[in-house]
Amino acid sequence: MVGNNPGAKETAKRIRKNTVGAELGVWRGESSSLFVEKTKHLHLVDTWSVEPYKEYSKEMQERYVNRYRKLVGSEREEDFQKYYDNVYNDVKNKFKNLPVTVYRMSTNEWFKTFKEKLDWIYVDARHDYDGVLEDLRNCLNVLHDTGVIYGDDYGNKPGVKEAVDQFVKENDLHFNFNNFWGDQFEIFL
Repeated sequence: MVGNNPGAKETAKRIRKNTVGAELGVWRGESSSLFVEKTKHLHLVDTWSVEPYKEYSKEMQERYVNRYRKLVGSEREEDFQKYYDNVYNDVKNKFKNLPVTVYRMSTNEWFKTFKEKLDWIYVDARHDYDGVLEDLRNCLNVLHDTGVIYGDDYGNKPGVKEAVDQFVKENDLHFNFNNFWGDQFEIFL
């Protein structure tokens, strides 16, 4: 992940106060800083690892290396991982005195082990069709009946858009994109 997410400010405005939520795909915790202001408790889930990128196509892996080379100062996998380790430690320190639990694991691992019910989830971890669709489907298992799924990259990453559209259609859910901000979305259960 490179850059910031200006739409997260708009999403944060929509989150009800004193709720319990989760952010899937935390990176540096910039969006998390906005979300935690509204919550009673926030769960942050990210791998902070090079492993998920190994599942991408060769073309996507090359794009990843080219994108991160400037930040990391290297193309070596171990240097990329060291960079991720530093980002993870920064996030842990940033939220250590706040009502936040940080999970360094894949979203699949988290969904298998997480047993609480949440008011909302922000989906921004995986950006391929299958991964996003899987995360969205798994959200149904941990959200209250009146829960909300928020997310990023709907307008600018085709795999995300297709997965969100499929998920909304197969579950006959209320979807809001047109009256929202940029590439943010919300789905009401």
